Amino acid sequence: MNPDGAPRQRGLVIVNKAERLISDLGPHLDKIPRHQRYRYGARLEEALWELVRRLIEAAMSNQKSKVYRADEQVRFIHALLRHGADRKLLGLKRVGDASSQLSEIGAMIGAWRQRLGA
Repeated sequence: MNPDGAPRQRGLVIVNKAERLISDLGPHLDKIPRHQRYRYGARLEEALWELVRRLIEAAMSNQKSKVYRADEQVRFIHALLRHGADRKLLGLKRVGDASSQLSEIGAMIGAWRQRLGA
C-alpha cells in the first residue's frame, strides 16, 4: 500500500461526500427567503465549497495542518446549519439530514487525523 495513495483515495471519497452534500442542499438554499438568501444562503454555500477546497488541499498535501483546517470547516458548517434551523431558514429535517452527512465527513476526517498521528 502506497502511503501517499491512501490519503488521496480517502480524499476522493470524502470530497465526493462533500459534493453530494452541496447537491442535496442546493434546492433548499434556493428556497431561503430573498431577504436572507445573500446573507445566510450565500455564506452557507461558500462554506460548503470551501470545505471541498480544503479537503482537496489536505488530500494532495497530506499535511496535518490542512486536515485540521478541513475539520474546522466542518464545525463552522455545523454552526451555520444550526443557525439556519434556529431562524427557520432551513427545515429541521433538512438540517438533520445535512448534519448527518456532515458528521460522516467529520468522522472520516477524524480517522484521517489519527492515521497522520495528529
